[in-house]
Amino acid sequence: MRPAGLARAVLGVVGVALLAGACGRSPDGRETVTFSISLAEDERATVRDVLRRFETASGLRVALASITSADLPEKLTVEIGAGRPTIDLFAQDNLALRVLVDRGLVQPVADVPVPGPVLPIVRPPDFAGTRYFLPFRPNVQVTYANVARFRAAGLEPPRTLAELETVARAFRARAGAPKVTLSLAEGGGAAVTLAELIVSFGGDPLVLDDAGSVAAVEYLARLWREGLLAPESLLAKYDTQVDYLVGETTWLAPNWPFTSGVLERQDLLDRFQVYEGWRGPVRAAHVVGGDVLGIPRGVDGGRRARAVRLAEFLMSRDAQERLAAGNAWPAIRADARAPTTPGRQQTADAVQRALAAGWLRPPVPYWPAVGDALDEVVRRVLQRGEPVRPVLAALHARIAEAARRAGAPYPPPR
Repeated sequence: MRPAGLARAVLGVVGVALLAGACGRSPDGRETVTFSISLAEDERATVRDVLRRFETASGLRVALASITSADLPEKLTVEIGAGRPTIDLFAQDNLALRVLVDRGLVQPVADVPVPGPVLPIVRPPDFAGTRYFLPFRPNVQVTYANVARFRAAGLEPPRTLAELETVARAFRARAGAPKVTLSLAEGGGAAVTLAELIVSFGGDPLVLDDAGSVAAVEYLARLWREGLLAPESLLAKYDTQVDYLVGETTWLAPNWPFTSGVLERQDLLDRFQVYEGWRGPVRAAHVVGGDVLGIPRGVDGGRRARAVRLAEFLMSRDAQERLAAGNAWPAIRADARAPTTPGRQQTADAVQRALAAGWLRPPVPYWPAVGDALDEVVRRVLQRGEPVRPVLAALHARIAEAARRAGAPYPPPR
């Protein structure tokens, strides 16, 4: 998964580029591989630089397309059904993979070796024992602590939920207002925050009414009820969290590591300690999202060979180091060591520690129902003040029904 709710900028697909991808050659006669990837505005330059290096080394041309995760299944359904897929290789959110497999839109890539240094936690799951996807860009949240504000309060950044509560109380007393924000915005932010919290209490977000889930939501509800979380938390997501950190609306906030790149460009990164965050009473838990690579069904022969060649390059140490250095993207490889500033190095170290405690959301077909339920927890428990147990029991039943309709086993195996 990319940063929750990320509104990605289109990379300027033009008719010529798509035509070149479809026929396999660019206007200058070079063989072409069409690659679909959705990027934020400030991610473009680094990705283009990496792809230019591939073009120079391979003699191929890369035609870029930008199809969102939500739109990719429909586009592939139409094109593959017509026998004319225009995309050779795509990067897709790791939460949106099952529909591609279930509809027969993606082909196996068991013949494409995954490099040995790739971290186990970022390797995409198999589906019914078949590998359809390759690792590309993992993502995991880290935590940003305002160094000056912690120093003035005589506190250290919290590493347990008990310490988080202590810090939140001290900040509120010092500032006269809460100074901790958690991402609780609808559309992904709340789902990530609640999933991490529930797993850290030993619960299962897909079940939602188990003891760990109840304890986690009761903890969050207490923080909210006692005014220890800034009300901006309800709007906090990948982009607004950056604004809250810069403007000191918050002195402590988890967010995706692209934040470090934004802060560095504003000469603000050294104002923050970046670390992996806190652990719950059972474990530390960090949702691992990001994008993986896939090849559409129907892409074969020379087109498939070119797609595989680009995929192998994107998994290489050189590409991963450049993407990490330029965009502050976590690397998939343990041996990727990007040239970096001290602030970037601190972020990279925090990312690796967070990945070590990573939690991969299972690729169940009813995950959208789980995300909707977690959004509803925020609306009903935090905003309306409804009691935790009845709300979670009702949402559990809703998730179970979604699983039944999808024909998936439930409860999910653990």
